[in-house]
Amino acid sequence: MPGNSVKNASTGVLYQGVVTVAAAWIDPTSAELHKIIPGDLRGISTSGVVKSLTSYGMAAIELTGTAGEMLQIADGKKANLSFPLPASAEASAPAEIPLWYFDEVSGFWKEEGSATKSGNNYVGEVSHFSFWNCDVPGNFVQFNCTVVNNSGQPIPNALVKISVVSNPVNFRYGNTDSSGYVSGAVPENSQLLLEVF
Repeated sequence: MPGNSVKNASTGVLYQGVVTVAAAWIDPTSAELHKIIPGDLRGISTSGVVKSLTSYGMAAIELTGTAGEMLQIADGKKANLSFPLPASAEASAPAEIPLWYFDEVSGFWKEEGSATKSGNNYVGEVSHFSFWNCDVPGNFVQFNCTVVNNSGQPIPNALVKISVVSNPVNFRYGNTDSSGYVSGAVPENSQLLLEVF
């Protein structure tokens, strides 16, 4: 971050003092991803279209001041972020990728800027801190199913995971409700693997 680039998130006044950074990288290939990230990997592109997202790296960043006040990047300033790229995702990782932040109000990721592949990392600039995600957008279709046991009884709270066979980094997940039902967006025109846990 450049100098004089932090403000009080509530007042907008430039902050002078010690800045505490809380940051965590989120592995997009983790089997626990559905328990870690906000949202369901659907994003709204800069053109306003809802897209299905394939993540190549995420981070959660938060700044606080000495009194515990929330801080943010000052208006007109940007910070560089670097996202490690998992070895298993390197083969399918594009040279440039859109950046998305999580909008807690809408529950969607929103496209803002891009990152460039540099060695084993994606590097890009952001204008504020929150959850950030390096994602390839794609079109999707709605998938619905009911999970039952051998006796035909619904299985509640089963984890249903659907991944693209040719690119396992591209997956979706959801838990069945009390009637064994689950639905969600999955990539279109792809050979998919369905797993129930």
